[in-house]
Amino acid sequence: MALAPRTIRLHGEGDDLVIEWVDGHRSAYSYQYLRDRCPCATCLDKEPEPPSEAGPLPMFGAGKLKPLKAEIVGRYALQIFWSDGHSAGIYTFDYLRDLCPCDDCEAAGENVM
Repeated sequence: MALAPRTIRLHGEGDDLVIEWVDGHRSAYSYQYLRDRCPCATCLDKEPEPPSEAGPLPMFGAGKLKPLKAEIVGRYALQIFWSDGHSAGIYTFDYLRDLCPCDDCEAAGENVM
């Protein structure tokens, strides 16, 4: 069975992205967790920065980090457009499944972070 989501939901005013996988597994990712693990070249090459009080760049407005939208890329990935103006990361479905922070995946050592 190919690893693919059955459903992907951005929870309105909540702060998580939820994926129901075709194998019945459910993954819930906080927005900050996903943003901190952006797989784009720019984010992978930079050193982690301490949390900033400044928040998003002024041109993108103040407020809590959240996805403005998310789009399916082909049949293999999700692109998230963040409120901080970043959208270069393409989160493959395999990568998202590996990132699953649920207790079962953590206990099994299946997540990469």
